[in-house]
Amino acid sequence: MGIFLYSLGLLLCAAAMVSFSSPDHSGFNKNGIYRLSRNPMYLAYFICFLGMCLLTRSLTLLGIVLIFQVSAHWIILAEERWSIEKFGEEYIEYMNQVRRYI
Repeated sequence: MGIFLYSLGLLLCAAAMVSFSSPDHSGFNKNGIYRLSRNPMYLAYFICFLGMCLLTRSLTLLGIVLIFQVSAHWIILAEERWSIEKFGEEYIEYMNQVRRYI
């Protein structure tokens, strides 16, 4: 299970980077994996790190990953406020159509 989650996380991260590198003319990106998740990179990191926790069987690492995820959530909230300011109604509509994580 650890190898599966680790590999899945790496694949999702690669897909997110490819999609992230192709925004529209305004800089807004809602194509590729961004059609399924507003924050696919953070989701990919979490899945990958969770796989590492299972592979190492480390409760300490799991605690660190959970702290990271809570911190990342606060970063995401700040990024969403910035995106609403920059893209306005278009981003709000995107938020209504696509979930934050899954």
